[in-house]
Amino acid sequence: TKEGFVECMLETIQSKGKTGKKRNASGMSKAVSNSHDVLANFYQSFDLLQSDRVALNELMGGLTLLCGGKKSTKLSFAFSVFDRRQNGKKKVKKGSPMSNSLDGEELFLFLRSFLIVMFSCCRQSWDLTDDAVNRYIADTANMVTEDVMRYQWRTRKKERVDFDEFGQWYNEGGFETAPWLELLDLKKWVLVDNFEELEKHRPPPSPGAGLSLSDPDCPPPPPDADVDPSFFDDDGGGIMPMDSIDEMDLLLMQQPSHDKDDIDFSKFSKAYPFSPKPSPKPQPPPPSSNSIKFHIVTKDNGAGFLVSVSQKRIRHLRHVLLESGLHQIDGEHACREILGSAFRGADYVPGSTNYVLTKKDFDSAVVRIITSRSMSVSTQTTLTAMLREIFTAFDYERTGKANAYDVACGFTVLCKGKKSDKLEYAFEILDRAKRGLLAKSDTVRYLRSFLIVLLTMVTTSALESDFVEDSMTPLNGEKCDKSTTAISQAIEMGCRWASDQAMKSSRTNDSISFDDFADWYTRVGFSNIPWLELLDLNKWAISD
Repeated sequence: TKEGFVECMLETIQSKGKTGKKRNASGMSKAVSNSHDVLANFYQSFDLLQSDRVALNELMGGLTLLCGGKKSTKLSFAFSVFDRRQNGKKKVKKGSPMSNSLDGEELFLFLRSFLIVMFSCCRQSWDLTDDAVNRYIADTANMVTEDVMRYQWRTRKKERVDFDEFGQWYNEGGFETAPWLELLDLKKWVLVDNFEELEKHRPPPSPGAGLSLSDPDCPPPPPDADVDPSFFDDDGGGIMPMDSIDEMDLLLMQQPSHDKDDIDFSKFSKAYPFSPKPSPKPQPPPPSSNSIKFHIVTKDNGAGFLVSVSQKRIRHLRHVLLESGLHQIDGEHACREILGSAFRGADYVPGSTNYVLTKKDFDSAVVRIITSRSMSVSTQTTLTAMLREIFTAFDYERTGKANAYDVACGFTVLCKGKKSDKLEYAFEILDRAKRGLLAKSDTVRYLRSFLIVLLTMVTTSALESDFVEDSMTPLNGEKCDKSTTAISQAIEMGCRWASDQAMKSSRTNDSISFDDFADWYTRVGFSNIPWLELLDLNKWAISD
């Protein structure tokens, strides 16, 4: 219970150091009062059912993040407390030490315990509802769990993973899937520059002080000598090399195809809920899915749509982009060709972006952009149909004409380049006044140009479809109208809402700079418009 946890932790903390002499109205010292509130909030972060009951191993896993010690030692200890098998059921050779291992659900809970504490320390989570935070935590834990268990199945055909095998997964690429595990080492937190100094001044534990666990099956933390640090701590003790990462990038990477192994793996793979509900009867596991999912939020109350893109559609898109060579086309080159085919609109004024593009002009520009002459007939047919639908989506008034700047910005989604580069270039070409600012209406256009192309690729009939996983579903559970008009309205509402959120971070009243937009996106925007990550094709459609 919360009361038992707080009491236990306060006793532990008080036995390790001195408390302040100032007292509050209840007679409690100020330091103890503050600790009491922090510990109560810590407990509530884990009490997802609000039942005043939290599994001890989940609290212990989360607490290890806040304590001293090496990352490898913390992981090893937490790994042991999440192995829920009884000792008698563990297969151990006589005379050999007990080996702890986790199944998928245990690994999910293991990872989630760390993420709960990390999200509690993130400024971005303050702007989200509890439901949204829980969902992001569960989605991240599920993604990493599936990656670990898929690796384990492909390499060993095992449904459980022990600590050494988890370390091998981490060394062989897992550090890219779950870089946040680095933060288990408090020395990696930038704000703890004087960590060693704090450690020197920490009072030694009192003899006999501390708490003993009544559960004899709960393992003690392993000594450093028993843990192989090479799996997790072989990094020179430095801060994570964040300078080598695109500062606005998240992880949306697809793994190589192992179709046969994946079919076998899907028999026992499952996702775990972000807010578990007690159920009297066990439910069958949901079918395994590798589809890409993202939200389009349209209102402050979290209303919007959940978009899902199947691997079948992604594979077909990948084939089209690779065979046509679009994935090697520079986005700036494509923009210049499209804008070069445009002409001034009837209501053009100097300095505006009112340049018009007809379908014929667009086709001429595409011919100059795509120079591949080795495309198969089927790829040509698919690409032609997909580009026709993209142009039609930009023809807002159904006049056979589209704004050339909108089309040019959106077309970069199909080209090579990092997300941040595409965002910055599109910002520059929409900023016709060259003031380094976009008005609110232009910010809506800016976001809309990208989302139109992304949703066209999701909904186009030109690409192969799973018909189940390729979907666009309202978050309120109601039936979705998938007409062109309904999709256009969803795009408009989503981009207007996102623009309103971004403007709140602007240092001017009615416009926003690219730096302000990037700062907003890095702090909180990535949770409002996660689909922006898909501007980088290497993260989903053109991965190796």
